Amino acid sequence: TLGDVHDYLGDKTVPINVSKLSKQIPPLPTRGAERVKTAILDYPIIVVKRGGQYRYVLDGNHRLQKAINRENESIEAKILDLDKPETPEVSKEMF
Repeated sequence: TLGDVHDYLGDKTVPINVSKLSKQIPPLPTRGAERVKTAILDYPIIVVKRGGQYRYVLDGNHRLQKAINRENESIEAKILDLDKPETPEVSKEMF
């Protein structure tokens, strides 16, 4: 579950360049303008990384879209790196 991913990743976050991230992932959903408007950027997003590239946002699409709309340079993120040997196998299979 997403809770398991949060538990595995812990509290460590890193700033990610919003422009770089948005160019590496598929386009964000265009629905949900109200959710984007009310999104709180105090909470980090979770990004899935594989093969040295960001693949998609697992949690926080609306927060990322708000950061894009506001032209923020960076956003705090937790990275689920599927290439790391210590990443749980269930996460590697699921994501």
